Amino acid sequence: MFLFSIYLTVLIGFYRVHADSSLDEREIPLHDEAKLHKDLLHDYNVDDRPVQDYKNTVTVKLRIALKYISFDSLEETFTMHSWMALTWKDVNLKWTPSDYGGIKEIQIESHEIWTPRLALFNADASLYQSDSFYTTCLLAYDGIVTCVPSVAHTGICRTSLRRWPYDSQNCTLFFGSWMHTGEQVNFTFYQKQPVVTDDYQNGPGWRLMNVLNERLPGKYSCCPNTTYPMLKYTFVMKREAAGPAAIVVVPSIVIVILTLTSLVLDVKDNTRLLMTCFSLFGHFIFLTEIGYDIPKHSSDTPIILLFVRDSMIVTLAAIIVTLLLMSLRRRMLPPPTWIVSINRLVSNGPGKYVIFTEFDPNDTTEVKVLSEDGNSSSANEDRTRNAADWIQFANLLNSVVFITALIVYLILIISYIPRDN
Repeated sequence: MFLFSIYLTVLIGFYRVHADSSLDEREIPLHDEAKLHKDLLHDYNVDDRPVQDYKNTVTVKLRIALKYISFDSLEETFTMHSWMALTWKDVNLKWTPSDYGGIKEIQIESHEIWTPRLALFNADASLYQSDSFYTTCLLAYDGIVTCVPSVAHTGICRTSLRRWPYDSQNCTLFFGSWMHTGEQVNFTFYQKQPVVTDDYQNGPGWRLMNVLNERLPGKYSCCPNTTYPMLKYTFVMKREAAGPAAIVVVPSIVIVILTLTSLVLDVKDNTRLLMTCFSLFGHFIFLTEIGYDIPKHSSDTPIILLFVRDSMIVTLAAIIVTLLLMSLRRRMLPPPTWIVSINRLVSNGPGKYVIFTEFDPNDTTEVKVLSEDGNSSSANEDRTRNAADWIQFANLLNSVVFITALIVYLILIISYIPRDN
């Protein structure tokens, strides 16, 4: 009886194992979409171009839907975040809808089928950027494949800072295939809306003005029978200059006014000299502040720096002229004949209307000393006349310097101060 029980237990266990094996070997029925997916990918090779004849060309249409752009002018890198729609025809993925319950399109993973490899030619070498993508694609019954991956491409963009901070930058990205020629895989644009900017958002500090697209045929003299086409995208961006202008352009105008104001002051005290020296010191402080804000790398020099450089030269010349005028107005020796002649010519002609800064000869310390001196009146009059001639000449020289500085600054402002067009 005990042996019979053991035999019965072994027999029941063997039956259960056999039953489970039968269930595992039983084929689960597939619905139409699963059957279609299985039939399409049966013996499908993802490495082969989807053509019936190797001489045929696979045409890939491309459309970019921009989402976000970031531009680093310090590192000269340009990053484009977008949804990139690619469409081509795969002759190995066709089916008859009536054979599969009327299904006309299905979704399929990109790694399960052949996909074009689109590379960025001027990519940033410091970042790894794959030329393949992974996403879910839409497949139609006639073999049309549409994939819309979300991608980010970072390229090199040389900056031009001549009109900084009101500068505009043109950044260009070149796309193409590293593996195939144009006769094998032909990249081209969608006929309608090759670039979509409906959902685009401007990046910090930059505003997108325009996007230009162009297909380069890629014909070279070295390879007359083959082509290497490229898709060229040019992004025109304008800097949001409200902040930089407040700390660059406005102080530039202030130091100009400060220098010109010092030139109309009298030199009988040290106020004029102190103000001019303060203006020169302000130039150095201004250059230091610009150094923190302006990009260090550029193909050209910002014209605002040229303005500050020339303005420093004008201010330094104003300091030298101030010291010269302080020396001239204290002279008592008889002036040369040509100085007296110039004074008489200006005072008796129309030139007297440009003499707007008056140095009063009777207000000088030297003339007061002469008036109180006990020498003869004739000698007093000669010295007073000599001092008046020197002061009048200094006044004339100061007016000429002021007018010259004003003209120079007008030229500098027109030529070097950037403006928002």
